[in-house]
Amino acid sequence: MKILIVDDNLENRYLLESLLKGNGYEAQTAVNGAEALDLLTNSNFDLIISDILMPVMDGFELCRKVRADEKLRHIPFIIYTATYTGPLDEAFALKIGADRFIIKPCEPDIFIEAIHDVMSTDKRGNITAINEEPQEEEILKLYNERLVRKLEQKMLELEKEVQARSETEKTLKQSENRYRSLYNSIRDAIIIADTEIRMIDCNRAFIDLFGYTFEEISGKNSLLIYENENEFRRLGNALREHTGDSSFLYAVNLKKKDGTVFPGEVGIFYLRTDEGELAGFIGLIRDVTEKKQADTIQRNLEAQLYQAQKMESIGRLAGGIAHDFNNLLSVILMYGNIAMESLGKDHPQYEKLNQIYQAGIRAGNLTRQLLAFSRNQVLEIKTIDVNAVVTGFEKLIRHMIGEDIQMRLILDSAPLTVKADITQLEQVLMNLAVNARDAMPDGGTLTIETMGIELNGAFIEKTPNIKAGNYAMILVSDTGCGMDIETQEQIFEPFYTTKEADKGTGLGLATSYGIIKQHGGNIFVSSEPGKGTAFTIYLPLCVELNEPPKNYRKVQNLRSGSKTILVVEDDPSLRNLISKILMEHGFTAILSETASDAIEKAKGYQHSIHLVLSDVVMPGMKGPEVFNRILEHHPEAKALYMSGYTDNIIISNGLRKDDIQFIQKPFTVNALLEKCSQVLRDK
Repeated sequence: MKILIVDDNLENRYLLESLLKGNGYEAQTAVNGAEALDLLTNSNFDLIISDILMPVMDGFELCRKVRADEKLRHIPFIIYTATYTGPLDEAFALKIGADRFIIKPCEPDIFIEAIHDVMSTDKRGNITAINEEPQEEEILKLYNERLVRKLEQKMLELEKEVQARSETEKTLKQSENRYRSLYNSIRDAIIIADTEIRMIDCNRAFIDLFGYTFEEISGKNSLLIYENENEFRRLGNALREHTGDSSFLYAVNLKKKDGTVFPGEVGIFYLRTDEGELAGFIGLIRDVTEKKQADTIQRNLEAQLYQAQKMESIGRLAGGIAHDFNNLLSVILMYGNIAMESLGKDHPQYEKLNQIYQAGIRAGNLTRQLLAFSRNQVLEIKTIDVNAVVTGFEKLIRHMIGEDIQMRLILDSAPLTVKADITQLEQVLMNLAVNARDAMPDGGTLTIETMGIELNGAFIEKTPNIKAGNYAMILVSDTGCGMDIETQEQIFEPFYTTKEADKGTGLGLATSYGIIKQHGGNIFVSSEPGKGTAFTIYLPLCVELNEPPKNYRKVQNLRSGSKTILVVEDDPSLRNLISKILMEHGFTAILSETASDAIEKAKGYQHSIHLVLSDVVMPGMKGPEVFNRILEHHPEAKALYMSGYTDNIIISNGLRKDDIQFIQKPFTVNALLEKCSQVLRDK
């Protein structure tokens, strides 16, 4: 069995090590708690025997750290001391996790028997490795009280020893050294003052905290370390209020030598003579800046959690609205298709119908923008021209920023083709434009510039996370108030905002950053207070360009042969319209309102069902489950899913968008027919 001995006294270590080795134990020594922790970290020990009063780290602190460490807390811990020998000392040692408290000197056979008892008890599992851990504040209070009482005793002893210095100088010197070691090992700053509140002594922690030397504070009024006279008067009032108490704790603002003010907690202990007369005060001072910062961070985190939960609720609400809204839009768009096809372009009512159709398209885009806000939209990556996106979005941005802000577009003469989701890119432009508008409350100029650029050389070397290559650059700049370096460093963090509580969510720029990174690009900010702000976006260029149709395209004559499609849709208007379109284009359509109805009709249908066109989310059963049940009777069937819900809802209902055939509502007649034909053609 390997035992760790912790004692700052060489003679004590030698005697105890000899005793243990003589009884067959392996022993290793450490001179203080800090050295012991290093040994415990790098070696395995079966038992710790520690003195209490030691420099750097005492035995109490070592015991607490061992019991707080998941890897060490199982090791039995014996306190072996001659310094702390009172009942309260033993109670405190056991409270913080010691297994046994033995007072020096102890007979060797009794000491060895105690070791056997501790180890055998631990192996039988009759005691736990640590007592129920008390609260940190309670531990610190008890710890400080034990130390303070020791200091009180030492102070009184020193006064008596001074009177008999010639006889007890050697003893006094030893006592003084022990007192100083204990005094300076305490983590909290300690100041000792006389009855006039003049500072007469301090420990090393006080010097480190306030920055004064002992000579600079000795004999000075305690006002020196308080923020101002008002704070100091609070001390006087508290001393008078607690005269009958042994100690009290209060919060106060203190001041360091360099003028730095910080929040502190001060515990005041009254020093009294044996006759009960007031002899002075001991103050234990703790800097609680980090504690207050932690409290502030906690409050901010709670506020951010509330904000995130609110945004999540908005996202769920948007998803629910989108489902019904997209069903209605599908009906509008497809009936618009049919009506325009039947009238022809030369009909006087054609253009009116086209305006209705285009409004439906814009409404669908509006739905996608709503879903982009909650970051739950179905992504539609296409090869697009950045210039066309900026130009197409110009009118909306001008309307949003207001008449007092001028807008300039400086676009590259050549197309800048990138792979992106148009709605997402529009969302980024909107967020940056809103940010610019809010930075120019008295008016100014918003400039959006595009340019093809090659990034390489020095720029790549000094810019992390960006690769050399050809990029489309989008520069969005304003002439507003600008921002300092600290703000720029946090500008893309979620929930960070410089606006008033009801003026912004702190999500706009964070969302923009996420969108650009998701597209394989980068976004940077440059600004100076009073000189405006510029956001620079780099998106990788590509070669091909898919030109989206800007006007209604005539429905192609897509013939189906003799294919049968089972349509499963709970919305009657959309279900009947889909059936009408399919049958007009040569398909056989079987209609089902519910999942159970679809399964029954498939079971009773004697011919082949080539395609199941099913909504993803329906009452009673999800789309994938319906299809799997239909496959039992028609293994030749293929599946095409449709939904107006958000991406996360679709995934939660058993679909992965990368391995299924899917059409997002709202869709047009062309889109429906082309998708059905594509799925039927695929092997």
